[in-house]
Formats: sequence, C-alpha cells, structure tokens
Amino acid sequence: MDSFSPSERRVARALLADYPSAGLRTAASLGKDAGVSAPSVVRFTVAIGLESFSALQAALRDELSLRSQGPLGRVQWQADDGSNAEMLVRRARQLADDAVASLASIPPTEIDRAIDLLADSSRRLFLTGGRFSGALAQHLAINLEQIRPRVRLVSDPFGADMIRVVDLAARDVYLLVDFHRYQRSTVDLARHAKRCGASVILITDGKLSPAAADADVVLPISVSAPSPFYSLSAAIMLVELLVIPVFHRLGAKGEERMGKWDAFRSRELLQTEQPTTD
Repeated sequence: MDSFSPSERRVARALLADYPSAGLRTAASLGKDAGVSAPSVVRFTVAIGLESFSALQAALRDELSLRSQGPLGRVQWQADDGSNAEMLVRRARQLADDAVASLASIPPTEIDRAIDLLADSSRRLFLTGGRFSGALAQHLAINLEQIRPRVRLVSDPFGADMIRVVDLAARDVYLLVDFHRYQRSTVDLARHAKRCGASVILITDGKLSPAAADADVVLPISVSAPSPFYSLSAAIMLVELLVIPVFHRLGAKGEERMGKWDAFRSRELLQTEQPTTD
C-alpha cells in the first residue's frame, strides 16, 4: 500500500476489513466506510489497475465463484504430452519460474518489516498455519527456533494451545499463514492478536486472506500450480530465504544459539563412521 495516496489507503483498508462484501456495495457506501468520497473510491480502482468500480465488482464476483471451488474445480483433464519424466521436469521449471516471479513482486518494505520483527529476539514469536499451510508454519518455526529464543508453534490456537493465545501481549509477534479458501479461525486469530496489541505478519496468496485487514505486514506469495492442488513451492522458498537475513541480523547471538542447539541435538543423532578408501 506504500504507493497509495492517504485516501486510497483508507479505501483499501475498508475493503479488506469486510472483504469482499464491502466492494460489492455501491462506491458511495464503500466511500462512507472509508471516510472518503465516491470519486476517491473510483480513483482507488484505477490505482489498482482496473478501468472502473464496476470492473472491481466484476472481479470480486469472479473471485467469489473461484473461492467456492475445491481441487476438483481446478482439474485439467487433458493429459500432458510426452513421458512422465518430461512432464515432471517441465512442471518443475514452471513452478520455479512462478516462484521467482512471485518473490520479486513482494513489496521490499514488507520484506524489511518482516525481517525486523522476526529478528527481534526480545519479542515472543508465535506461528500458526491452517490445515494446508500448517506445515509451512512448522517449517519456519523449526528453523527460527534454532537461531533465536521465544519461538512457539501454535498448532491448535482455539483448543489445546489456547492459553498461548489468551496470554498474547503488546510486544508479541504473531505470524499467520492463510491461503485461498481461507480459514475463519485464522481471520479471528489475526483480529484477536491485533486487539491484544501484537504485531501480525501474514503470509497469504495474491488474492489476500481477509486476515490482511488486521496484519501489520503482508507477504503475498503464489500458490498456483499445474495441478488441481495448490503448491507451497514459492512459499517454502520465501520462509527459508527469510531465515537467512534474520540469522545475519542476530549476529553472534544467533551463532551462539545455533551452537547450543546443535550440541544438544547431537545427542539424539546416530554417529556413523565414514567409509575409508585404501
């Protein structure tokens, strides 16, 4: 949102706060919610690359239709040409190209703010994903806990891990992962964390989870794939690459933490002799 004017930012936040319903009402109604005029709403639609407010509403209606589709709605029944091995390589190249393009489109200011928050080891850091994206949150948590303290994966925020959510405080950081066919629980969790004064980082897809309305940092990443299922390829690249500048920012503290972690972890690992050659 850095490129938006103040009035355009107000429209964007009003739209995200009740997404997509706010955009399906009249321009005057959305403008009233945002505290701006109807012409300002129209200028906002032009700023995001649409010709008119009616074009925005058409796009929102198309998105609502897409949201109702599960994996079967994305099946391409036409088989690829060539062998299975050729298909795998071709699709791998497509995923890699899409991932790089998606990473390049994330606003640099959002990446910088995310690194600042993740590298602040004086703050508690909580991470939660959904049914599909929980593995991503876990992967990031496992990497971060090796280099900084106070990292907690919250797998069941409204159940077994509820006490961690209840105890959220103003200096906490909460990283959420929520992709298309968004989870109501994630949106509720973002809203609760914001009320508690915590800083919220959201990793989501390009359509933006409604949780973006309460996020301080939004990192949109592609989950598109040449299959009926969404892909975490680009998102995994994002979280793994974020850890590197966080580690550099932590400096000696990060190295010391990793050394302690590795020493303790080595107790569990089997020591195997390396083969020798004559």
